[in-house]
Amino acid sequence: MIQVSNKIKRYMKLAKKISLLSCLRFKVGAVLVRNNIILATAENLRKTHPRFGSGPYYSLHAEGHVIWKAIRKNIEITNSTIYVYRSNGGLAKPCKYCQDILKEFNIKAIYSNGTKEEFSCMDK
Repeated sequence: MIQVSNKIKRYMKLAKKISLLSCLRFKVGAVLVRNNIILATAENLRKTHPRFGSGPYYSLHAEGHVIWKAIRKNIEITNSTIYVYRSNGGLAKPCKYCQDILKEFNIKAIYSNGTKEEFSCMDK
């Protein structure tokens, strides 16, 4: 586990709030940040996307959704950090498809919550 700073807690709290907007059973929210500026926020959705979708899961995961929202607004996301929160228990670690998307867009760090409000970081 990592030492959790107030900055991480603040962004994870926002990701948790965003996750509650999801209409899916597994509610996941994501916050994309670079240089302490929030670039975009998103929750997982029922619908999918041909490029940012999540493979066989038939939903648009929060990680792909937040990147898609930033890209369509022409926001530069290289070297940003993503915070992912699953509000109803379980791990929020990005799936293989989301990890591939995050690597493709050079996201430098991924913070996600565990089952006991613990956070982990996957640095590139």
